[in-house]
Amino acid sequence: MKQSKRRKADPVTVELVRNSLLAATEEMKSVLMRTSYNMIIYEALDFTVGLFDRRGDTLSIGLGLPMFIRGMADTVKSKIAYWGYDGIHPDDILLTNDAYTTGAHLNHLTFSIPIFHKGEIVAFSTCMAHWQDIGGILNGMTFDIYSEGLQIPHVKYHERGKLNVDVREFIKMNVRRPDRAMGDLEAQLSACRVGVKHIESMIARHGLDAVLTSLDDIMRQSETEARLQISAIPDGTYEAESQMDDDGVDIGRPVPIRVKVIVKGDRMTVDLSGMSPQVKGFYNSNAGVACAQVAFKCL
Repeated sequence: MKQSKRRKADPVTVELVRNSLLAATEEMKSVLMRTSYNMIIYEALDFTVGLFDRRGDTLSIGLGLPMFIRGMADTVKSKIAYWGYDGIHPDDILLTNDAYTTGAHLNHLTFSIPIFHKGEIVAFSTCMAHWQDIGGILNGMTFDIYSEGLQIPHVKYHERGKLNVDVREFIKMNVRRPDRAMGDLEAQLSACRVGVKHIESMIARHGLDAVLTSLDDIMRQSETEARLQISAIPDGTYEAESQMDDDGVDIGRPVPIRVKVIVKGDRMTVDLSGMSPQVKGFYNSNAGVACAQVAFKCL
């Protein structure tokens, strides 16, 4: 629905929608932690759950690790770009672990369930979590993506509600503990379904128009607050530099970390062009993870 056709947001409804989103992702988080098989999820919190609008923009995140707050949105947008809205159907479950999409290593599998209302996509419920094993070598030291394990492109784990058995069996044959892997997979799907339930309930309670109008207002409020926080910083250029001892492969060869922050009014530019080039070890990062770290640190 075009924004110009929506009614003015009701402040009470806005707060109800805002808190409903937070409650939804907290429940998604709890379900994942209580049903997952491996302690990397329920103890180390190496996961993230989230709800996203039809464009893939973040509505609410149930944080496990802060580094995932941006990569999830990029992953959802990549799925939309790959399948197209016409190629995504009710009860589909979209899966990938592509490192160049998610910004994470291959152990992080990301499942997304589209949420429909009257035949149109209105949101996505998504879960990324760390599996103990996705194939690959066991000593923890890899020098290329192929050593990490099984790469899963954009696939549908379910299509129109029907399990893609070939995908499931392909995954099971490439992991050392398929029973645990499937347990974590089902835990992730359970978390996603909780998000679907909450969005559908929210729309049934308030109506789609009121929900979308409230989401627009929440986005505007968030931007206004961020700009106010930036405005409190004196204008200028700020620079900092540090380094890691090495990348774990080229021992003794420092890896520089340089950042320049330019503040002007209510705008902030974070310049990472002075960072180290790609290294042989496992410290490389893509734009999504970099944006997540900047957002978490600055805002």
